[in-house]
Amino acid sequence: MSVIVNSLMSWKEATNGIAASSHRRPGWGLRFLHWWIQCSERSRQRQALAELDDHFLKDIGKTRQEAMAEAAKPFWK
Repeated sequence: MSVIVNSLMSWKEATNGIAASSHRRPGWGLRFLHWWIQCSERSRQRQALAELDDHFLKDIGKTRQEAMAEAAKPFWK
């Protein structure tokens, strides 16, 4: 999955120059792809947060309950 997201992010970065140079808003497909990439990354980060042990959570100033509450959020929020 991360390979797909990384390749999509590279593709998104490459197409950003095209959209910016034409001064047009990207189509719904590119907007959806951008949204999907953001949701995927957010979900991955929340999963990683949930897997941290208490020592690392303390280092970043979070409690186990805060980490689990964040990890339980839906991917679109």
